[in-house]
Amino acid sequence: MNIHALHFLYLLIFVPLLAWFILRSGKASSKRLQRYAEPEFFQIYLGKLSPFYRGLKLFLLLLAFVLVIIAMIRPQWDFREQELQSRGMDIVFAIDVSRSMDATDIQPNRLTRSILQVSAFVDQLDTDRVGIISFAGAPTLECPLTDDYEAVRMVLSSLSSDSAARYGTDIGRALDMARISFNAGSGGGVLILISDGEDIPGNAVAKARDLASDGVRIYTMGVGSQQGAIITNPYTGAEHVSRLDAATLERIATISGGEFFHITPSASEIQIVLAQIYRNEKEHTRTRKTFLYREQYHIFAIAALILLTLESLISSYRRQERRVK
Repeated sequence: MNIHALHFLYLLIFVPLLAWFILRSGKASSKRLQRYAEPEFFQIYLGKLSPFYRGLKLFLLLLAFVLVIIAMIRPQWDFREQELQSRGMDIVFAIDVSRSMDATDIQPNRLTRSILQVSAFVDQLDTDRVGIISFAGAPTLECPLTDDYEAVRMVLSSLSSDSAARYGTDIGRALDMARISFNAGSGGGVLILISDGEDIPGNAVAKARDLASDGVRIYTMGVGSQQGAIITNPYTGAEHVSRLDAATLERIATISGGEFFHITPSASEIQIVLAQIYRNEKEHTRTRKTFLYREQYHIFAIAALILLTLESLISSYRRQERRVK
């Protein structure tokens, strides 16, 4: 059971006040009548009134008032199935969170710049569903396809190179994860791969071809510079220069009919990517079933109306017994 407007329950405090007001009004009327009527007439009048019927009318009136309040809080129970339709695209971001993304050849570092880009992208969406995959040596589905953009922003704010499930960089496995994510949705869609392009296994291009065969277009965004930056292994202390591998990222995008973009501090490419996606992709109509509570307020409203009708039909006077001649 669900209650939609619980705050209306405060009106129940007026029930005893209403009872007091009705009783007080009745007594006031009797006093006025006693003041102006002859004593004999007043006694006859009181003798005709029925305490039982007067009490019954008061009870029905108060009960009707309570039922009206219950109708106002809109009690809901039982379920009804409803189909909801929405238009938009399915967009999955695959974000590289490997150690090389901590490089500072783009300020403040590659990963932070990538997250800022994605956040700016999400701020401009409306009816599209968004999913988030983080990957290093192994991918993690951080957020399945959803239209809850606030949840997406919370996931983005939690990403760091420390959250990587496994060290290294395996773009191919991230593409496999994206393929599963799209198949779990409506099939097809847009994948935006954000990485410095370092792919240790080197099978990303083949995996991109498989993803493209499912109707998914891949847009790649390279983060970093050709000069690169020195990365230090926190465990071994070994150093190596991490450089942007734009060639690999461009091949991945080209195979699927997408495009490669280079992330810059100005973030101007986000507008270009968004415009390009809406130009190339078609919106899909999605249908999903949901279960909603049934409104039951009408039951109490009808009951209150019946009680008020009964109250109006009941007389406050005693029933006259038939005299036998």
